[in-house]
Amino acid sequence: MKKLLWISLIMLVLVNWKCATSKSRHKVVILEKSEDTVALRSGSSLTVKLPLQAGTGYDWTLDKGKSQIEEISTSTNKSEDKNLPGGKMIKTFTLRTTKAMGEDVLKFNLSRSFEKNPAAETRILNVIIEP
Repeated sequence: MKKLLWISLIMLVLVNWKCATSKSRHKVVILEKSEDTVALRSGSSLTVKLPLQAGTGYDWTLDKGKSQIEEISTSTNKSEDKNLPGGKMIKTFTLRTTKAMGEDVLKFNLSRSFEKNPAAETRILNVIIEP
């Protein structure tokens, strides 16, 4: 009976430890300022959210440059505020770190895909990857 109790206790500790470490491996950043910094652990994922106005033709794009961060997916969803036509939207980028450690820079550009003008707005996210 004691052996079963110890095995159950060890399993409970391992499950709780796994849940605690998996939560720290994902961060969500709402990029509202023109520049921000985030620290991530190696191999973790990152969700970046940017506000967007529907109906204007503008959209956020990611300019990774020589970044070692991999883009997994992007999506555009209605803001939680209101469901009005032409209302506020949220552009979401899901990313994952691919290098062990170092610093990286992600540039998000707001522009219209059918215009050749420079970006109307740029927001920069400095990423510090820790081991």
